[in-house]
Amino acid sequence: MAMALRSEIGLPTLRISLDHGSSDAVFSVVRGRERPREVARCTLRALGLPRSVFGRVDDGALAVPDDVLARLRAEVADLGESPIPPRDVLWLEIPVPRGEVHVLPWERLLAPLDRPVFRLPFHPVRAERPGPHLDIAICCSLPADGGADPPDLVARLTGQYVAYTPGVRVHVFTDAEWASATRAVVEPLRALGGDVVVHAPPTPGSAGRRARRHGPAVATPWLTWLLEELDGHRVDVVHLVVQGHLADGHGAFVLRPTTPDDIPAFVEPTELVEVLTRVGAVAVTFSAPPGNPSTAGLRELADELASVRPGLTTVHDLVADPSAEQIGAALRTIFVRPERIGRTLPALTSWVHPLFVETPGTTPPDAEPDRQRWTAEMRLLRDGRSAFLHESTRRAATQVEQESWVASAARSIEQLQMSWLPAAVDRPVDHAAAEALERVSRLLEQSVQQAYPGAEDAPPPDAAPPDGGQP
Repeated sequence: MAMALRSEIGLPTLRISLDHGSSDAVFSVVRGRERPREVARCTLRALGLPRSVFGRVDDGALAVPDDVLARLRAEVADLGESPIPPRDVLWLEIPVPRGEVHVLPWERLLAPLDRPVFRLPFHPVRAERPGPHLDIAICCSLPADGGADPPDLVARLTGQYVAYTPGVRVHVFTDAEWASATRAVVEPLRALGGDVVVHAPPTPGSAGRRARRHGPAVATPWLTWLLEELDGHRVDVVHLVVQGHLADGHGAFVLRPTTPDDIPAFVEPTELVEVLTRVGAVAVTFSAPPGNPSTAGLRELADELASVRPGLTTVHDLVADPSAEQIGAALRTIFVRPERIGRTLPALTSWVHPLFVETPGTTPPDAEPDRQRWTAEMRLLRDGRSAFLHESTRRAATQVEQESWVASAARSIEQLQMSWLPAAVDRPVDHAAAEALERVSRLLEQSVQQAYPGAEDAPPPDAAPPDGGQP
């Protein structure tokens, strides 16, 4: 849970909760193990939310009252900086029950506080960082009358990855009608060092064959096409440019038919998690295009994804950030890991583990959080990574590009740890579950050593010292 990370690391945190008795949103500030202190509250209607959870959430109608912002500005300034980089981040905690509080774009609404805002994840387990050469899959599926220019959007996003991640390989998937134009607009990026491939659309009549090959867990033709084209290769980031949908409190996104014999599909979290796990993805990003009917639906979907899998989960508003330069700023934060971000990122809603963006070795000893009890009891290494993943598995998961099975297995173990083991030190450990995970991880390690004997001697994929101990 978010409270465990906030408490153990001592993070400056804004806590936004729902008072069910009064239907108020309650704003509290807290640092570390302190008791949250309420500083302001307002009704949900004052924030612009509909009267019913079944009502439409209109991003344009959402706002934080001026008096609430004024109180928050003073209190947040007194919280001070984070003990770990980036030091200017304000961490956001939204405890359950939440109603619809979590679907608001708090990063934009709180921009007047003049601090970048990241959302705390749901579990302390931290995904493995990707290796030095990223593989990205950008998937763009938008209607012709939706008010956006899909090839241009893809080019802008691809340009940010090429600019900020040297040696990147970008796989581009678009609707058939945009494929040729997309190929033309991304071609100049090759001169900048980007390895960009626009995949050919599937042939009519191929959906049934793909569905049989990839099984019932992935039924959407668009997603079976993606898996077919990747052909078992690992992908670190899946970036979807899609329209969102929110109904009865559940988020989804829409994918158009891949061929004339297909039908549009609403994709929900379960199917997407399966795809992300199969390709070994550490991160997933949704870019909401102009004309998007529900960016709140994408945030709801992303929130549910973040609750079941570790790693980075982001919703990006292309209307607020048409040049996609905030994606570039986020990439710099994640992979360059600066001491401070130095700006707000109002177009990004990101669930990120604090230790994923920490720069190892930059925290002074007197400010270093005491993580020993936390890491030992929750089967984590000192930097938050799962202690169930052994060294050869870690290395192969980030270095073997041609085959995704090691990264996929690593994601599965991390997700099982989120599901089976406690998210806080004061909760009992299911020792049977821990033993089962340890047995699986040992079998995986043996298989990795047999398949990739060089993985034992390669340089480590993460610079953080792994001194948390095995369970």
